Amino acid sequence: MIKDEFKKLFSCYVEKHDKKNLTYVITSTDRSGNPKTNPHAIKGNAMDFTLRTGGAYSTIKEYNDLFMFLMFEWPYRAGIDNTEGNIHIHLDLGKVLPDGQFMPFFFKENGGKFQWQIKTDEDLYRE
Repeated sequence: MIKDEFKKLFSCYVEKHDKKNLTYVITSTDRSGNPKTNPHAIKGNAMDFTLRTGGAYSTIKEYNDLFMFLMFEWPYRAGIDNTEGNIHIHLDLGKVLPDGQFMPFFFKENGGKFQWQIKTDEDLYRE
């Protein structure tokens, strides 16, 4: 299940980068929808989360730092959405892949909508 996979990796990240005050809050998991197109429509396949630093909402930098770590360590799919009011990271196990998409696959969202694939740190930071 996605929660178990991420929990292990996040623990490793926290320890490796000495971020003992960093936690996450899962904001979405299973949802209704078409399981052929919506990763959240497959039980245990997807989750969205937000970050907390010392209990307060984390900065964008914290999200970007974690996402860069995911790009090297997460073998599935991950998206980052830095839209004001909708900041979160989406993860899924890739049980729903568009034709021609292979894992790992990283992407930028805006308002929960796919924008572009992220292959480098430049892709992560572009507007």
